[in-house]
Amino acid sequence: MKTETLFGGLELDATLISGQTERVFVRQIPIRQMPQMLAALEDENRLVELFCDKPEGWSDSVTVESFEKIVTEGERLNADFFSRWVQRRLTRQEKVMPGITEKIARNAGLPLPIGSPNAPSAPA
Repeated sequence: MKTETLFGGLELDATLISGQTERVFVRQIPIRQMPQMLAALEDENRLVELFCDKPEGWSDSVTVESFEKIVTEGERLNADFFSRWVQRRLTRQEKVMPGITEKIARNAGLPLPIGSPNAPSAPA
């Protein structure tokens, strides 16, 4: 087991625009906050603040390099579980309203989700 999993994340040094360094904890997002992570996917500032459990606006205080490091590490730490959570969510959604996931994707101009009856099959 990785220590990141044991401790729920990892610490790293973020360089602030002021030149100071701040030690931050980039965390695995709690299940309860997965909907917030889903909503933040199009807003990296919100995502950085969610990964570090920081208040709104905090991400504006870090350098571009630190910002990108937090995004990269936060996504890496959360990718596996988040993907499974999204898939379970889509599966439940389809049980309640068959075809809704595909309809939403088409209306939004997005690719069809994996597992959708009309999605192209994954390469072998």
